[in-house]
Amino acid sequence: MEDAKGIAVPTVARNKVLIVSHKFDPHADYMVALLEKMGIGCLRWILGSFPAESRFSLETTLRGFEGELETIGWRADLSSIRSVWYRHPSRPQFEKELSPAELQFAEGEARAAFTGLSYAYPWFWVNHPGNVAVADSKILQLKVANELGLRIPRTLVTNDPVKLRQFFQSTDGNMIYKPFNSGFFGGTQKICYTTPIGAQELECGELIRTTPGIFQENIRKKLELRVTVIGRKVFAVEIHTQDSKEAKYDWREADLDDLPHVPHTLPVEIERRCLAFLDRFSLVFGAMDLILTTEGEYIFLENNPRGQFGWIEARTDMPLTITLAKMLVEGRVV
Repeated sequence: MEDAKGIAVPTVARNKVLIVSHKFDPHADYMVALLEKMGIGCLRWILGSFPAESRFSLETTLRGFEGELETIGWRADLSSIRSVWYRHPSRPQFEKELSPAELQFAEGEARAAFTGLSYAYPWFWVNHPGNVAVADSKILQLKVANELGLRIPRTLVTNDPVKLRQFFQSTDGNMIYKPFNSGFFGGTQKICYTTPIGAQELECGELIRTTPGIFQENIRKKLELRVTVIGRKVFAVEIHTQDSKEAKYDWREADLDDLPHVPHTLPVEIERRCLAFLDRFSLVFGAMDLILTTEGEYIFLENNPRGQFGWIEARTDMPLTITLAKMLVEGRVV
């Protein structure tokens, strides 16, 4: 094959799947094993190994960009990659100790290099990091869900203690708090879960000036739903949380083996709106949390564009991993 200037261009088969994750990720482990069983070339990039133990190169030539990615155990032509599962990235690591200023600069450069790489090739992403960065916003998620006709809880986002007290009174003291991010405190084992706020906690309301939060009316639940969307396929499962004291407000606090999981058929209109929600963010995968109220209404809570699903598959036999694997192999929405 030759380009317009008569220069020979090597033909590289775009048949590999790249999984971007961290070292300890059972979801990625299972996917690697499944793809290898299917006979698909699979590359796993522990993003935290970059730049200390992995490297990539992009070079401009007469043929355009040419590049390769190399990490411990393998080297690949970047043109050979068809799809990328942006599963669970980790922070870049460096070979020597750096001053705080040097570390800030180096981390910024590493992130910028990866971001540039993510746009340099026509890879099929699940999901693209740029789309994930936008879709991670819980405020924007609530706004989009509301615009699409998905009911959402009454919500206040604030660091104003006066507004907080007013909102608390408007809910008749039936209010919960949730953080903007995962709730994990870096470097510790502490997690901030969704938490009910009562009059006693409200006495410490001045502390909210330091850190804004998301406050919502506490909705009476019949059960909770985890809706996993892969391409155009929607898998909904009931998680029966309300008989468990630990899971009543946040099922992450409970042992999931103690909570019944039951496949659920969503109303057609709710399913359509869930798909439209992901379309608005240009996502092809989502792990959505909904509530089914005691009155039979569906309430949207949030979406995780990199959410886990392995435990659902183990409890229900839903074909989640193979569905995602087929989409990665095809390199398109299926």
